Amino acid sequence: MEEEGVIDRVVPGIYIGANHAKHPLIELAAWTLRHPAIVGCLLTAAIHHRLTDAFERGPWLYVPKGTSVIRSRVANLHVIQTAPWLIDPQDDTINDIQTLQVHGVTVRLTGPDRTTLDLWKYPRLISAEYALDALRRRAQADNFHLPALARLAQRLHVWNKLEPVLQGLVLR
Repeated sequence: MEEEGVIDRVVPGIYIGANHAKHPLIELAAWTLRHPAIVGCLLTAAIHHRLTDAFERGPWLYVPKGTSVIRSRVANLHVIQTAPWLIDPQDDTINDIQTLQVHGVTVRLTGPDRTTLDLWKYPRLISAEYALDALRRRAQADNFHLPALARLAQRLHVWNKLEPVLQGLVLR
């Protein structure tokens, strides 16, 4: 049916009708069906929140340390193992993790503050240019609240790295 153009493969084992409108987070929804503990993060979340114009080149996913890493031979995945308490569903509010409905699947995605901070937390994975752009866009957003970002940054252990840059942006 895929060869005939009736269905499209989203990820291995997950298909959608070829004429069905596809949500930008459809791959995250498909991987969530297969691995419910994942959280969309970094460039996947940054693009969703319009914090960067970068290309994600496959979904970025958090998985709890101690669980198996998701692998695929055909899909380009960026899987980051993180401390379970940073993506625990019971702490979604304090960890700035949002839930969305995508094609009938409840997906979890880091919020704008958490995404911005995570881009700074992983300099080996994310270009400094993307992290700075995200911070600039976040600081200029109407719903930006500096004390909330600072509390979350301290919780994620990135405040020392972020504070001098953020002060420069806010003072402008």
